[in-house]
Amino acid sequence: MAAVTALRQIVRNLSKSKRYDRLGQHLNVVSAGNGKIKCEMPVLEEHLNLSGNLHGGFTATLVDVVSTYALGTLDDPRFGVSVDMNISYTSSAKQGDTLIITSDVLKRGQTLAFANVEIRDQNDKLIAYGRHTKYVA
Repeated sequence: MAAVTALRQIVRNLSKSKRYDRLGQHLNVVSAGNGKIKCEMPVLEEHLNLSGNLHGGFTATLVDVVSTYALGTLDDPRFGVSVDMNISYTSSAKQGDTLIITSDVLKRGQTLAFANVEIRDQNDKLIAYGRHTKYVA
């Protein structure tokens, strides 16, 4: 539970920033610990593309941010910088949907960390999944 409380505070602090990280201001950390995290977030108008669907760039940001938070749940948290990220878009989400974003750290070595992310809607429909590699030395 301490990891959840700490991550909620991090999300609150980042949401007050004028930097890019503020885009995650609506993330709610549901559970976190031991390299795993689950968040929920409503799809708002500001997250949509011109077609009225969840924007692909915002989806990529969620993969980046939530996998980084998963790294923060490990002992000796090291957030690092992105080396590689791959996102597969499998379905669309609309305004009013609730996203459930889960991430698990597959491995964190001396220099690199690897995490998977799934983004689903409230009906368990897979919206996107991603893989994120970070340099953490």
